[in-house]
Amino acid sequence: MAESNSTSPGNPDPIAGSDPQHVPAEEKRPAEEHIEDAPGGSDNGNGSVPNLHKKGALGFIQQQHTIPTTGGVMPTGKWEYIFFCIYYFSNNGAPIGGNGGALRQALTSQAFPDKIVHWGGQHLNLNSFLLDITGILFAAQLVTLLTVGPYADYGNWRPWIMIIAQSILYICQFAMCGINQPGQWQAAQALYVIGSLAANIATAFYTATFPSLVHNLPKVLKSEQDVRDGVKSPEEHAELDSYERSKLYNLCNITGSALVVVFYAIAVGISAGIGFDTPVKLIRSYNVLMGYFGALTVICTVPFFLVQKHRPGQQLPEGTSFWSVGFKQIWSAMKSAKELRQCLLYLLAFFMLQETFGTYFNITGILQNEVINYSPLKLNAMSLVADLSGGSGTVFVLLLQKKFRFSVKAGVFYGACMTLVPSLWGGIGLFTDKIGFKNVWEFWLAQAWNFQTAAWGSYQITMISEVVPAPKAFLFFALFNCVGKTSGFIGPFISSAIIERAHGRTNAAYWFLFAMGSVGCFALWFVDTDKAKRDNARYLEREAAEYYSTRQIQESQNEKAESTATA
Repeated sequence: MAESNSTSPGNPDPIAGSDPQHVPAEEKRPAEEHIEDAPGGSDNGNGSVPNLHKKGALGFIQQQHTIPTTGGVMPTGKWEYIFFCIYYFSNNGAPIGGNGGALRQALTSQAFPDKIVHWGGQHLNLNSFLLDITGILFAAQLVTLLTVGPYADYGNWRPWIMIIAQSILYICQFAMCGINQPGQWQAAQALYVIGSLAANIATAFYTATFPSLVHNLPKVLKSEQDVRDGVKSPEEHAELDSYERSKLYNLCNITGSALVVVFYAIAVGISAGIGFDTPVKLIRSYNVLMGYFGALTVICTVPFFLVQKHRPGQQLPEGTSFWSVGFKQIWSAMKSAKELRQCLLYLLAFFMLQETFGTYFNITGILQNEVINYSPLKLNAMSLVADLSGGSGTVFVLLLQKKFRFSVKAGVFYGACMTLVPSLWGGIGLFTDKIGFKNVWEFWLAQAWNFQTAAWGSYQITMISEVVPAPKAFLFFALFNCVGKTSGFIGPFISSAIIERAHGRTNAAYWFLFAMGSVGCFALWFVDTDKAKRDNARYLEREAAEYYSTRQIQESQNEKAESTATA
């Protein structure tokens, strides 16, 4: 394969700019029109829907090659792919959010039997206090991710962010094994916040990693070359890449759920063996489970760190220092907000829906712990049912997508609508004492409902990769994680205030969640992924022209062409 010729950042041909042979795409083979994944309706005067779909496909390819990188292509290996899926257990089953959260709540409850917590110069209802702690956690996450995220796209150092964050999580998990007295409730809260912060940072950069794993799969690299050689249309390649991204993240969900089912089944046995009929046994059970899950987290995550390839990121623009480039990247994205309308529209939808679903889990988890009397046996058994249901639902939607090849947006929209049902159910409990998460059986039903909400968990992250600029994955994934991570920031604070005004009636908060989720679904309906891909390509062209020299662009393309030839 010959080296690439130079091309201007604003080259109107989306393929030629990255074509090692520099043959115009039009001379190779007219791209076929595929509109299966294109949204209905007109393109508002910008061309027919098929043409928009083609532009989106071309823009998707162009994104991968516009910004100069620090190295060439590094194909994804078999074990890297497998261990990436196994790693997902840490996101899906780490006990900081489950057993760790229950441990800190149980210790705080024992320290304040009247359920009124004396903290920060205030006297707060226990449930309101726990939601406030959650809000503080995500405020810290917002600052951390928006500080680190803009720098992670440059160079090849970003895997170290995951390694360091995951190591902090290990420490907090094992440290909570020694927290066993009511007087240590503040230490339990601190370890929970630090450990959860570390877990969320690791998760944010884990999810930002998967698009590059897919793009560097040998079959995807070959598909892109086929487009250059004129034997495949850009639409066919974009569809393959989109499907492979959905497939990988679905496999991560399935693998994580399968591991959680097995490990939580063992955890149920551990809880039953230790017992939990006294406060001392209850805390002891959680201490042992923290050590058990901490060891499993290490086992499931370390192999990926050992085989992970440190792939190249963006080059630093000439004359720009590493410490200033993060601010430049943020400023560039802010200036281009108008060009990234689809990305921002999904950011709004994602924020609303994640706040809804995340805060729902927080509130329901608090009610669940009270109703089951903090039973670790029931807690882990319910977690087992939740992951069994979620894993089954993910397998179901993966098989459906394989057969019908529905779009990522279709999958995520169905899942988003299904997330509203539990909040509506909880809201009914404001008017009756018979249902609305007042009985143990309702929590079992809520776990089983994961079969329906699995589509949201499976496609929400893949949808991010559909609408964000590919070379800026870590910046934008950090941003999305900040504003929409499960049990978010604004939701818990507002829910806490609603509960206080409702005189401790927790079910009142569910109506706020249902309304916010409905707004999210409405915004999601109008997101257009084809426009997003086209707009992202234009945004990256403008940035390349503004910040990078012709020499940097040409050298990067030559190096990438050489590495592709030997990949």
